[in-house]
Amino acid sequence: MENSTEKNKVKEQLKEEISKWQTKIDEAKLQLHLGAKEAQDKIDPYIEELELKYEQAKKKWEEIDDASENAWEDIKEGFQASFKSMSEAFNKAKEHYKK
Repeated sequence: MENSTEKNKVKEQLKEEISKWQTKIDEAKLQLHLGAKEAQDKIDPYIEELELKYEQAKKKWEEIDDASENAWEDIKEGFQASFKSMSEAFNKAKEHYKK
């Protein structure tokens, strides 16, 4: 079934993207740990937001196999929005860390 193959391909790509975000979150936490307390206080809210968005994306990824044809398209679009949102939160955290 062609759609199943596409699902598997997209699911694998999303798994890689989720893994990349986990690495970015871990790196940000390390920077917080190594940084000054003041910097940590500025960045903590962004890290919390990023972790929440990461968990939401991970949950959606786990739902792919059970998705119907119509839901599948919604999930794909949802992932694109999730990754964009995570990217924005990550960039905000980076900006505040530099200050």
